[in-house]
Amino acid sequence: MALSTRMLALIQKIDAADAAHFAKLQEIAKKESDARARTLERRLANLRSARARIAEDNNRRTPVQSCDDGPG
Repeated sequence: MALSTRMLALIQKIDAADAAHFAKLQEIAKKESDARARTLERRLANLRSARARIAEDNNRRTPVQSCDDGPG
């Protein structure tokens, strides 16, 4: 089946528009993915920092001494 030149031009125009549209969607998806990765890195850094502070606080505390010699 042979296509007319007008139909062929229309199909090429639609294909070009689709390609541009999908390229834009891929760019948006890449930006969102990068933003999610940065957010995850920041959250993990905050978590590591919080865990380090908790561990430091636990190491700083003196252990509770038992009171076996108390009244009674």
